[in-house]
Amino acid sequence: DSFDPVLIADKLRSVADALNDDVKFKAALSDLKQAAAEEAIETAFSHGVEALCETQVSQRAEVASEMQLIRASVALGLYIKKSSPELKNKVQSAMTAFLNRRVGTWVTQQGGWV
Repeated sequence: DSFDPVLIADKLRSVADALNDDVKFKAALSDLKQAAAEEAIETAFSHGVEALCETQVSQRAEVASEMQLIRASVALGLYIKKSSPELKNKVQSAMTAFLNRRVGTWVTQQGGWV
């Protein structure tokens, strides 16, 4: 695989354009900005993720594998929480570390948080 920054930029631009046209996502982003100002960021971020998952963008090939990774992580975490509630805090920490490592790598590959 060769790194093609133009191809990546085009894909990211396409995803961004689709999100800019999505009313639900725009509303969630606005709520997120307002919540950040009010320091209620966690709730607003959750609503933003939910809105994003309802858009067509979340079904695109560029994000499909990461979405599956997140879904599988959550499903396993919920199963363990239900079947072994005493492990909840440990599993929560492990899931956070896993997602940071796996999804964080993908975010970095997409240009990072810059």
